[in-house]
Amino acid sequence: MNSNIINKLNKLISFLEDSSSVSSTDLNNLESAVDAILGTGETTTESLLKPSQDIIYIWSDGACSGNPGPGGWGTIVEMDGRLMELSGGSRKTTNNIMEMLGALEGIKRTPPGSSIVLTSDSQYVVKGMTQWIHGWKKKNWKKADGKAVLNKEIWLELDEESSKRTIDWKWIKGHAGHPENERCDELAREAIPQ
Repeated sequence: MNSNIINKLNKLISFLEDSSSVSSTDLNNLESAVDAILGTGETTTESLLKPSQDIIYIWSDGACSGNPGPGGWGTIVEMDGRLMELSGGSRKTTNNIMEMLGALEGIKRTPPGSSIVLTSDSQYVVKGMTQWIHGWKKKNWKKADGKAVLNKEIWLELDEESSKRTIDWKWIKGHAGHPENERCDELAREAIPQ
Protein backbone atom coordinates (compact mmCIF):
# COMPACT_ATOMS: atom_id res chain seq x y z
CA MET A 1 0.00 0.00 0.00
CA ASN A 2 1.18 3.52 -0.77
CA SER A 3 2.99 4.94 2.30
CA ASN A 4 1.59 8.40 1.55
CA ILE A 5 -1.95 7.08 1.94
CA ILE A 6 -1.04 5.29 5.18
CA ASN A 7 0.45 8.52 6.59
CA LYS A 8 -2.71 10.45 5.68
CA LEU A 9 -4.92 7.80 7.26
CA ASN A 10 -2.85 7.89 10.46
CA LYS A 11 -3.18 11.68 10.57
CA LEU A 12 -6.93 11.36 10.04
CA ILE A 13 -7.22 8.84 12.89
CA SER A 14 -5.26 11.14 15.22
CA PHE A 15 -7.42 14.11 14.19
CA LEU A 16 -10.65 12.20 14.83
CA GLU A 17 -9.43 10.99 18.23
CA ASP A 18 -8.42 14.52 19.32
CA SER A 19 -11.24 16.54 17.79
CA SER A 20 -14.70 17.14 19.15
CA SER A 21 -15.47 19.64 16.37
CA VAL A 22 -16.15 17.06 13.65
CA SER A 23 -19.83 17.23 12.70
CA SER A 24 -22.01 14.15 12.67
CA THR A 25 -22.63 14.76 8.95
CA ASP A 26 -18.89 14.62 8.27
CA LEU A 27 -18.56 11.45 10.37
CA ASN A 28 -21.46 9.81 8.53
CA ASN A 29 -19.93 10.74 5.15
CA LEU A 30 -16.56 9.36 6.27
CA GLU A 31 -18.15 6.13 7.48
CA SER A 32 -19.97 5.78 4.14
CA ALA A 33 -16.72 6.32 2.25
CA VAL A 34 -14.94 3.69 4.33
CA ASP A 35 -17.84 1.27 3.79
CA ALA A 36 -17.64 1.88 0.03
CA ILE A 37 -13.90 1.20 -0.05
CA LEU A 38 -14.15 -1.91 2.13
CA GLY A 39 -17.26 -3.18 0.39
CA THR A 40 -19.29 -3.14 3.61
CA GLY A 41 -22.58 -1.42 4.30
CA GLU A 42 -25.18 -0.39 1.74
CA THR A 43 -23.35 2.60 0.24
CA THR A 44 -22.14 2.73 -3.35
CA THR A 45 -19.49 5.05 -4.74
CA GLU A 46 -22.17 6.72 -6.86
CA SER A 47 -24.25 7.62 -3.80
CA LEU A 48 -21.16 9.07 -2.09
CA LEU A 49 -20.56 11.56 -4.88
CA LYS A 50 -24.04 13.01 -5.04
CA PRO A 51 -24.28 14.48 -1.49
CA SER A 52 -20.87 16.14 -1.72
CA GLN A 53 -21.87 17.72 -5.05
CA ASP A 54 -25.00 19.15 -3.42
CA ILE A 55 -23.12 20.77 -0.53
CA ILE A 56 -22.10 24.39 -0.97
CA TYR A 57 -18.91 25.51 0.77
CA ILE A 58 -18.42 29.05 2.01
CA TRP A 59 -15.31 30.54 3.60
CA SER A 60 -15.44 34.07 5.00
CA ASP A 61 -13.28 36.60 6.79
CA GLY A 62 -13.27 40.22 7.85
CA ALA A 63 -10.57 42.78 8.48
CA CYS A 64 -10.40 46.23 9.98
CA SER A 65 -7.72 48.93 10.01
CA GLY A 66 -8.39 50.22 13.49
CA ASN A 67 -11.38 48.94 15.41
CA PRO A 68 -13.52 50.89 14.70
CA GLY A 69 -12.10 52.12 11.44
CA PRO A 70 -12.18 51.31 7.75
CA GLY A 71 -12.76 47.62 7.11
CA GLY A 72 -13.41 44.96 4.52
CA TRP A 73 -14.88 41.50 4.19
CA GLY A 74 -14.08 38.65 1.83
CA THR A 75 -15.84 35.42 1.05
CA ILE A 76 -15.43 32.46 -1.27
CA VAL A 77 -18.45 30.42 -2.35
CA GLU A 78 -17.90 27.00 -3.96
CA MET A 79 -21.09 25.96 -5.69
CA ASP A 80 -21.73 23.64 -8.66
CA GLY A 81 -18.01 23.14 -9.15
CA ARG A 82 -17.34 26.88 -9.47
CA LEU A 83 -15.60 29.30 -7.12
CA MET A 84 -16.97 32.78 -6.61
CA GLU A 85 -14.87 35.40 -4.77
CA LEU A 86 -16.71 38.33 -3.23
CA SER A 87 -15.62 41.31 -1.17
CA GLY A 88 -16.75 44.68 0.08
CA GLY A 89 -15.79 47.36 2.54
CA SER A 90 -16.90 50.27 4.66
CA ARG A 91 -15.17 53.48 5.73
CA LYS A 92 -16.31 53.24 9.36
CA THR A 93 -17.00 49.82 10.84
CA THR A 94 -15.74 47.17 13.25
CA ASN A 95 -13.96 43.88 12.72
CA ASN A 96 -16.98 41.95 14.03
CA ILE A 97 -19.30 43.63 11.53
CA MET A 98 -16.94 42.77 8.67
CA GLU A 99 -16.74 39.14 9.86
CA MET A 100 -20.54 38.97 9.95
CA LEU A 101 -20.96 40.56 6.52
CA GLY A 102 -18.48 38.14 4.97
CA ALA A 103 -20.62 35.21 6.13
CA LEU A 104 -23.91 36.93 5.28
CA GLU A 105 -22.91 37.93 1.76
CA GLY A 106 -21.75 34.38 1.04
CA ILE A 107 -25.00 32.89 2.32
CA LYS A 108 -27.09 35.34 0.28
CA ARG A 109 -25.45 34.06 -2.93
CA THR A 110 -26.88 30.58 -2.34
CA PRO A 111 -30.40 29.41 -3.11
CA PRO A 112 -32.87 28.80 -0.29
CA GLY A 113 -32.94 25.13 0.68
CA SER A 114 -29.18 24.76 0.19
CA SER A 115 -26.96 22.63 2.39
CA ILE A 116 -23.92 24.71 3.32
CA VAL A 117 -20.68 24.24 5.21
CA LEU A 118 -19.59 27.73 6.26
CA THR A 119 -16.07 28.11 7.63
CA SER A 120 -14.92 31.21 9.48
CA ASP A 121 -12.05 32.15 11.75
CA SER A 122 -14.45 34.31 13.79
CA GLN A 123 -15.65 32.71 17.00
CA TYR A 124 -17.97 35.72 17.34
CA VAL A 125 -19.80 34.66 14.16
CA VAL A 126 -19.69 30.89 14.68
CA LYS A 127 -20.64 30.93 18.38
CA GLY A 128 -23.14 33.70 17.72
CA MET A 129 -24.98 31.58 15.17
CA THR A 130 -24.66 28.21 16.90
CA GLN A 131 -24.93 29.08 20.61
CA TRP A 132 -25.66 32.64 21.63
CA ILE A 133 -28.46 33.54 19.20
CA HIS A 134 -30.94 31.17 20.86
CA GLY A 135 -30.62 32.96 24.22
CA TRP A 136 -30.69 36.39 22.59
CA LYS A 137 -34.01 35.59 20.92
CA LYS A 138 -35.51 34.30 24.17
CA LYS A 139 -34.37 37.46 25.96
CA ASN A 140 -35.67 39.82 23.25
CA TRP A 141 -32.19 40.46 21.86
CA LYS A 142 -30.57 41.11 25.20
CA LYS A 143 -27.32 39.54 26.40
CA ALA A 144 -26.93 37.73 29.71
CA ASP A 145 -25.92 41.03 31.36
CA GLY A 146 -29.21 42.62 30.21
CA LYS A 147 -27.54 44.91 27.66
CA ALA A 148 -28.70 45.02 24.05
CA VAL A 149 -27.00 42.68 21.59
CA LEU A 150 -24.54 44.59 19.42
CA ASN A 151 -25.04 44.46 15.64
CA LYS A 152 -28.61 43.23 16.09
CA GLU A 153 -29.69 44.17 12.56
CA ILE A 154 -26.98 42.01 11.01
CA TRP A 155 -27.70 39.12 13.40
CA LEU A 156 -31.38 39.34 12.40
CA GLU A 157 -30.45 39.17 8.71
CA LEU A 158 -28.02 36.29 9.31
CA ASP A 159 -30.73 34.46 11.24
CA GLU A 160 -33.31 35.07 8.52
CA GLU A 161 -31.05 33.91 5.68
CA SER A 162 -29.79 30.92 7.71
CA SER A 163 -33.32 29.78 8.52
CA LYS A 164 -33.89 29.19 4.80
CA ARG A 165 -30.88 26.86 4.51
CA THR A 166 -29.13 24.07 6.41
CA ILE A 167 -25.78 25.44 7.57
CA ASP A 168 -22.97 23.61 9.32
CA TRP A 169 -20.95 26.42 10.96
CA LYS A 170 -17.25 25.59 11.36
CA TRP A 171 -14.54 27.55 13.15
CA ILE A 172 -10.89 27.39 12.14
CA LYS A 173 -7.88 29.17 13.52
CA GLY A 174 -7.05 32.25 11.46
CA HIS A 175 -3.67 32.86 9.84
CA ALA A 176 -2.82 29.18 10.17
CA GLY A 177 -2.18 28.39 6.52
CA HIS A 178 -5.73 27.35 5.53
CA PRO A 179 -5.75 28.34 1.80
CA GLU A 180 -9.35 29.53 1.52
CA ASN A 181 -9.18 31.41 4.81
CA GLU A 182 -5.94 33.09 3.75
CA ARG A 183 -7.52 34.09 0.43
CA CYS A 184 -10.59 35.51 2.21
CA ASP A 185 -8.24 37.53 4.42
CA GLU A 186 -6.54 38.91 1.28
CA LEU A 187 -9.91 39.79 -0.26
CA ALA A 188 -11.02 41.53 2.95
CA ARG A 189 -7.79 43.54 3.26
CA GLU A 190 -7.90 44.54 -0.42
CA ALA A 191 -11.50 45.78 0.06
CA ILE A 192 -10.63 48.16 2.93
CA PRO A 193 -11.32 51.69 1.65
CA GLN A 194 -8.21 53.88 1.57
